[in-house]
Amino acid sequence: MKSISRNPVGSRTARAPHAEEGERTLSDQAYRLLHRDILSGALEPDSKLRLQGLQDRYGLGMSPIREALMLLSREGLVSNEGQRGFRVAPVSADDLRDIVAARIHIETNLLTESILHGDADWGAEISAAFYKLTHEPVPTSLDDVEGIDSWEAAHRRFHRALLAAASSPWLHRINGQLIDHAERYRRLRLARLGFTARTDSIFDEHQALMEATLSRDANRACAVLRDHLNATLSVVDYLDEPLAEPAPALARTAGARTARSTGAPRTRTTTREASPEVKRATPRRTRKSGESAKA
Repeated sequence: MKSISRNPVGSRTARAPHAEEGERTLSDQAYRLLHRDILSGALEPDSKLRLQGLQDRYGLGMSPIREALMLLSREGLVSNEGQRGFRVAPVSADDLRDIVAARIHIETNLLTESILHGDADWGAEISAAFYKLTHEPVPTSLDDVEGIDSWEAAHRRFHRALLAAASSPWLHRINGQLIDHAERYRRLRLARLGFTARTDSIFDEHQALMEATLSRDANRACAVLRDHLNATLSVVDYLDEPLAEPAPALARTAGARTARSTGAPRTRTTTREASPEVKRATPRRTRKSGESAKA
């Protein structure tokens, strides 16, 4: 009986899943790196994305970078210009207004459903996320990249927690893309205007939003959320402004972060009786001045 030789084609087919997995891993890595740099503004709006330059920047091959760019173009963060290649999506006041209007439409629906169906775990996560947000040191310099990333993560966690009890995966997915675009504008605002405004009003807005939500007052919660998101549009002229001069970098060690996060308490009084969940979540901290755009 003749021995059957191995089919080299079949052998390659057997290895294909592992090769595809490796390609997906590299594509995911390219996606994460490009996504991060587009949101942070390291890759500026409307700038040309040359494949060779991106290969040198990230140390990755052409295929995973191209695949990542295609994914980002579907999300609207990259413009696919066909034979002319790719560019970072441009920004404009009209685009920001559209993003805010879409977020208001989607998030008020998700928030209403969350208030109707949220359980104790949902309320506890909102309280925990608010505590984290109000105790996360507010960055005061564009050089404080770690601080900006940490604050943005805490900010996202809070807004995500508010909507978490809503059941539509599609609405959550679409809203996540809108939040990515909103973050890009927020960081661009910091770069253009610098860190100048006080943040007390921003924390007060988040507290009012939390209180209305945990009190299960859907109408008031949606009104606060609508005002909170619309505040993003209070200043749009910055889109035509040059980049701000870099502020002096602040030392940011682990010890410094801990000290700032657990600073002296600040007593807050309210004229409205809050629910027990709200009382437990009310922060006690010393606020810092620094620019942080809304929503």
